[in-house]
Amino acid sequence: MTRRRGAVAGIVIGFCVAVYAAVFVLGRVDQYLFPANEVAVPAVPAFVPGTDIGVNVSLPGVSAPGPKPWTPDARLNILVLGIDKRPGQPEDGSYRSDTMFVASIDKHAGRLELLAIPRDYWAEIPYGNTPGVWAENKINAAYSYGQFYKYPGGGPAAAVAAVQHNLNITIHHYVVIDWEGFVRLIDALGGIDIEVPETISDFGTDVLEVFPNNTVQAGRQHMDGKQALGYSRVRVDGDLKRIERQQLVIRAVADKAVSLGYITRIPELWSAYRDAFRTDIDNALIPGYALMARSIDLGNIQTFSLGKAMYGGVSEDGQLILLPNRDQMYAIIDEFLADPQARDEAPKVALVVPPGGQAAGMAAVAHLETYGIPPAWVTVVAGDGTGAPGIYDVTGKPYTAGKLAGLFDLRMQNPDGSEPPGFDVVIRLGEGTALRTPG
Repeated sequence: MTRRRGAVAGIVIGFCVAVYAAVFVLGRVDQYLFPANEVAVPAVPAFVPGTDIGVNVSLPGVSAPGPKPWTPDARLNILVLGIDKRPGQPEDGSYRSDTMFVASIDKHAGRLELLAIPRDYWAEIPYGNTPGVWAENKINAAYSYGQFYKYPGGGPAAAVAAVQHNLNITIHHYVVIDWEGFVRLIDALGGIDIEVPETISDFGTDVLEVFPNNTVQAGRQHMDGKQALGYSRVRVDGDLKRIERQQLVIRAVADKAVSLGYITRIPELWSAYRDAFRTDIDNALIPGYALMARSIDLGNIQTFSLGKAMYGGVSEDGQLILLPNRDQMYAIIDEFLADPQARDEAPKVALVVPPGGQAAGMAAVAHLETYGIPPAWVTVVAGDGTGAPGIYDVTGKPYTAGKLAGLFDLRMQNPDGSEPPGFDVVIRLGEGTALRTPG
C-alpha cells in the first residue's frame, strides 16, 4: 500500500512539473508572439488548515500576482521612414528619408506617442559598409548612404543606427513607405479629413498642384491620397511647420482607421497591403501586434518634435542645416520616453537626501530615470536628517507616489508639514535606503 501511494504521488508530482514546464515555455513564446497579451497564471491563495493564515502561492516565471508595474520593457519603438522614391524608380535605389519619426507604443498605458525627427538635423550617420564608422551629414541621408555603400541591412539599418547613435533611443522595428504606398493606403481609407489650421500655398514646386491654385485653404478639408501627400510634403514655411502638418495627417489616418473598424482587421489588411511598405516585422508577429493595437487609445496620440531643440546653421559645404541644443533635445527625449501615466500627473518630485548623501541622491535620480521619471521632474534637496524616511504624497498624485514606493525600500508616509514646499511628491531617503527593481 505504501509503495502504491508513493507511485501515485510520483505520477502526480511528475504531471504537475510537466504542466508547469509547459506553461512556462508557453509564456515565453506568448510573450514574443503576443506582446502585452501574453498568458499568465494568477497566484492562488492557500490557507493553513484550521487557521485563518493564508498566502498567495505563485509559480516563478508564470504567475501574475497583480497589475504589472511600468518598466522600460513596456515600450515598443518603431522607426517610420517616408522615402522620396518617385513612381517608376527602382526599389533598391539610394533615396533620402523625406520623413522620419519614432512611433512608440506604451503597452502598459495603451498609448501611441510620436517623436518627429527633423530631416535637416546635422548628425553622425553610418559611413561605408562597416558599422561604427560615422560621418557628419543630415540625418535624412542615412538611408541613402546605407543603400549606396551596402551597409549591413541597407538603408533601413543605417537609419536605425543613426537614430540610436545620436538620440539614444532603442529601435525595435522599422517601417519604410514611399510616395506610391502612402497614396495607396490613404485612398484605401477613402481619404482623410483634416482641420487645416492655416492657409498655405506653394507656387514654386509641383507639391500642391493637386489643390486649386496650388493652395490648401484653412478649415476642414477632405483629402485623397495625393492631396494628403502634397500637404505632408510642402515646406515653403520650413521643415518644422511641415512636421506639424505630418502629425495632423497621422492623427487623421488614425481617426479614419478607428471609425472604419480597421484596427480589428489588421491581419487581413496586412496581407492586402504588405507590398505598400517594407518592414522587419515578421509575419508571425502580426496577430499579436493586432491584439495589442486594439488596446491602444488612438484618440489620445501624443506628439513630440525635436524641432523645438534645433537652431539654423550652415555646414562647411554650404548646406542649410539644423543644429541641436543637446540639453533641450535630450530633455524632449526624456519626456517622450517617460512613463505616460506619471506624465499625466505632471509631478514635481523632491528627493530629500540625508547629510552626506549626495552620491545616493545621484544614484536615485539615475534609478528614477531608468523607470520613466525624467531628471527634469526631480529636484534634489539637502536634508538636515530630520523627518522619517518614506514617500509623501503631498498634493494627491497617487499613481506617481505608488510608483515611487515600488522603486525604493520605503513606505508611504502621511504628510506632516515638514516637507519642502512647492512639491507634489517627496522622497525622503534614509541612511542606506535601498533601490528596488519593480516586478
